[in-house]
Amino acid sequence: MPKFDAFQFFLKNSLKNTTNSTKTQFLEKNPIFGTKMAWRNKLSSSDTPPPFDNTPNALLVTASYDLTIRLWQLSTGKSIGTIQHNEGQVNAMSLTSTGRDLAVGAWQRVRIYDVSSGKDPKATIELPKNVTVVGFEAAGRWMYTGGEDGVCRIWEMRSNQLVANRLLSFSGNGVTSMVPNINQTDLFISTMSGHVWIWDVVNHMFMRLPMPDDLKIQEYVHRLAVHPSGKKLTGGRLLCWDLMTRQVESHSFDMFKSPIVPIEQDTATYGCLRDEDKHHRIQHGHGLSCRYSPDGKWIVASGSEQDVYVFNSESMEQAISTLNFCRYIFTGGNDNQVKIWDVINSKKVAQWDGHVKPLTAMCMNGPSP
Repeated sequence: MPKFDAFQFFLKNSLKNTTNSTKTQFLEKNPIFGTKMAWRNKLSSSDTPPPFDNTPNALLVTASYDLTIRLWQLSTGKSIGTIQHNEGQVNAMSLTSTGRDLAVGAWQRVRIYDVSSGKDPKATIELPKNVTVVGFEAAGRWMYTGGEDGVCRIWEMRSNQLVANRLLSFSGNGVTSMVPNINQTDLFISTMSGHVWIWDVVNHMFMRLPMPDDLKIQEYVHRLAVHPSGKKLTGGRLLCWDLMTRQVESHSFDMFKSPIVPIEQDTATYGCLRDEDKHHRIQHGHGLSCRYSPDGKWIVASGSEQDVYVFNSESMEQAISTLNFCRYIFTGGNDNQVKIWDVINSKKVAQWDGHVKPLTAMCMNGPSP
């Protein structure tokens, strides 16, 4: 299974209910390798797409094996620019919340592009192995990366250069996901060793979250998602942790030493595994991806066995198909197209053409990055 910082799951050309009239579950027979799951708020019943988002500068960005990166304007549904990426496959991308800067992770490099120009990269970072995760802090003040070398790094701009001033190594266990908490001081990390971690990047501490005892051989969490309230973390098939805070002892560090390497000890944020007797809500295969809706009421989760589910985030019960929740899911895969699905009506409402080879990564700015 290729490791992209984009959601990977299977969808059918027309979404349909595959269980019964009360459950929301979708099925696909063709693989969609570079798939992004993004919630967008519901339009009124008289509206027809586009627009999918009227927020200024709201963008969807897609990368493909055709060695191009395309920029799509969500208000019009049109491609507004192309960036050439001739170095090979893009594994991960992330936009700043303003849509100004785009980080692109690939083999041994991260490049930062100014979206308005789309020409030569404004910065380049060289790393030992494949970069699988890249992202920005909410205000764009720092960037994080993770990769197959098993190292997570925090980057800051100093004297017009990106400097890794914090570093956390997992001894060669490849990093599969990194996602910041809403406080922007904690990073949740999953690795190919099957563990999930909390990294307090301000106080320079990290700790491991509890995991179930019945994970399958070589099973690990592919993607993590944080509830908009910051009170829940989700990943895997479908594990859920309740997040809480506590007082912990702080330690002094040599702030002039760079990079700062954290120590393993209890962090102020910690998690308790929910419903340990029924944590595998995706019963078969592996959980590949998950995403909370902007209001936090729902989770979309996908598995390796051709299914996509919608769950109530509080009860963790599978949602009924007629619920009036946030509306659109964006996907892209081996048919070279971006497809937009209306979850409420269970239909494909649009497709965007432009790439000539399969998509490998997608990202979006705004409320569902």
